[in-house]
Parts: sequence; structure tokens; C-alpha cells
Amino acid sequence: MTGVYRIKTHEQLKAIADPLRTKILMNLVKDAYTGQQLAEILDITRNNIYFHLKELEKHGIIHVVRKEEKNGIVQKYYRAVASRFIPEDHLLPSLDLVETSRQVFMETLDVTRTKIESAPASSFSLDSASEQHRKNIAGTYRFHATKESFHAFVDEFKQLMNKHFTMETAETGSTPLSAEEKNYYMSLIAFQDDQEDITIR
Repeated sequence: MTGVYRIKTHEQLKAIADPLRTKILMNLVKDAYTGQQLAEILDITRNNIYFHLKELEKHGIIHVVRKEEKNGIVQKYYRAVASRFIPEDHLLPSLDLVETSRQVFMETLDVTRTKIESAPASSFSLDSASEQHRKNIAGTYRFHATKESFHAFVDEFKQLMNKHFTMETAETGSTPLSAEEKNYYMSLIAFQDDQEDITIR
């Protein structure tokens, strides 16, 4: 699986511009699944899932990474061809991707909620009375910025992550921890929101 795949055609764009296919794709970025497994994860019928898998495979968004025979039935395991999908400039802006992008954000929140609910109590206990020695953070912010400043922040944030953390990706998977390291999970969501009726405190 490559890091970034560039969507080149309108047909490919329409193939992923569906909320259900977005869910399928996000699962296949994380791991390889059969159609049956995806149907159970997403709580939909096998016929429905196979229709969408066929469309995504036809347009080169996913592919079969292995086959296994079980009880005389060959099961195909699908995987996304990349961990990120970016449309080429000539396809933008695209109204087709609005709901797909919104779904990606919602899926990110759902994964984070699941992580929080399943995390052990020790993840939220306090080890120190000092606010400077936290092992978790939670915050919501509203701010003003130019597009240039926002892009600069994103670039600097990525550099800061790479400077201080050993990053795991879909390609590298888990890496062994040193004696001093602990596992952390961070979810970051930011988007332009011009609605002034939402007050964040």
C-alpha cells in the first residue's frame, strides 16, 4: 500500500463520492477484510457490500491482497491501494466530495469515541498534581487565521509530531516500544466554520 494515491478521473472521483464507500475505504486503509467481514462491521447485506467493493476495485481504489479457501469457498481479502486519496487539481473544487469529506470527519470522531470508551481507567487517571505533566489532553478551540497561516500551522504541526514522537502509519504498522515509551492516541480535526452561532468555551 502506497502513502498517497492521486484521483485522476471524474469516474474515480464519483466511485469514492459515496458515504458508504467512504466507510468501506476507511476500514480497508486500516486492514484487509473480506466482503463478509465488512458486511458485519458496517451492518449491511453481503450483496450490497459486494456491489460497492466491485465498483471500488474497478476504478483502482482497492485491490485483492490475498485469497483464502475455507470450506471449499475462496474468500478474497481487499485492501485500499493507499492510505490517503487526493484528487488532482483539475478535479477541484468538487461538490461530489463534500459529503465524502464530511463522512471522513464523522468516521474519525466515531473511531475516537470507540477508543475512549474502550481505553483502561489508567488512561484518564492523574499521575501528578502538576498541570505541566499531563498524560492526556482534551480541548476544543475556535480561532481566526488566514489560509496561509492555517497551512503553515499544519506543516509545523506535522514537523512537531515527527520531532517528538515515533509515528505509526498504515504502512509501517506497530513498532517496538523502548523501555521509556508509552502508546498514545491523538485525534485532530480542524475545518473552516463560518457559523457564528456556535460558541466554544
